[in-house]
Amino acid sequence: MKKLNSTDIAKIAGVSRSTVSRVVNGYSNVPAETKAKVMKVIDEYSYYPMLSGQLLVGKKNRTIGLFWIHNTELRNCSIANDSLTSSFFMYVTEAAAQQEYLVLSCLVSDLNDPKNINWIKSIFMQGRIDGGIFIGTNNHEPLIEELIGLGKVIGVFDHYKEGVWEPNRISVNFDRDTGEKVIDYVYSMGHTKIAIIDGDLRRFSTHDRHTSYLKGLVKYNIPIKDKWMCYGGITVDTGYEAALKMLESCNGDYPTAICANNDGVAFGTLRAIQEHDPRLLDKISVVGIDGHPDGKCMTPKLSTFGFDFKNMFFSLVNRTIDAIEEKKGVLSTEFVETFLVDGDSCFPPIQNNIPF
Repeated sequence: MKKLNSTDIAKIAGVSRSTVSRVVNGYSNVPAETKAKVMKVIDEYSYYPMLSGQLLVGKKNRTIGLFWIHNTELRNCSIANDSLTSSFFMYVTEAAAQQEYLVLSCLVSDLNDPKNINWIKSIFMQGRIDGGIFIGTNNHEPLIEELIGLGKVIGVFDHYKEGVWEPNRISVNFDRDTGEKVIDYVYSMGHTKIAIIDGDLRRFSTHDRHTSYLKGLVKYNIPIKDKWMCYGGITVDTGYEAALKMLESCNGDYPTAICANNDGVAFGTLRAIQEHDPRLLDKISVVGIDGHPDGKCMTPKLSTFGFDFKNMFFSLVNRTIDAIEEKKGVLSTEFVETFLVDGDSCFPPIQNNIPF
């Protein structure tokens, strides 16, 4: 069957093509009787207007972009095979669908590449999407700043500009005190020999978490040793490499607790301890952050601080769509509280030192 256009609908309904256009686009200057007649024909023939025509009259296409920045460190990791990160896509899509929005998903390898920058800008400038959600960016990202400056609605996971408010800059963030809460937890177990494995300090949460860790250490007058402070990225492999290097440099003076900036790094840390000296698995506690589902399935079960990621992404998507639709009073950012997921990888320390 031939797909009907607005001219065909107008002929069947006995009205002008412009009347059909006004009915489809929700104009109020159409008599109720005429509108009902046109809508009856539209329903009967399952007519849907062309998107390009609606865009020409300023209608939203009810599509948001999802841009996952798949940087160098993550390039060899499969997002599809990671239960936590793959759930981010599901939450964004589900939240958008509830608002009757579609999601255009894009994996981007490098935001410093001019080709990628121009590609993303073209998606916005061509009107393919009404706004964009970004995951995996640095806290200061020139492209995001440019898009916001152009008036595009941008939602960012893990992003915050202190003292800055713009109606088209939307974000969601982790609890700012997470690092201090981790220190509170391990200190309550009796640990005072504490190591920190940080992540990428260009990201808002990681920089904030580093500051929060230090605040907790200072609160309890816990010594901060350079050899127990290192950078471990955000993946299992980078966490493993950082932890192994740290353990090898300890010369027997080991920390009794290692605080990893996320669960991936914690998984890598436990692997490094096993490889360096399996006897240390019962001597060195490890605590992560994220509440990764895999932490419950491993041995030992990971002690970690989790977040309600579904709530985080629903909040981000819903507020981004509210900003697209120019609703008033849209909250620009939200900080989501953490909660303890108690496991077996954190336990009271053996007094004095680690004996063999």
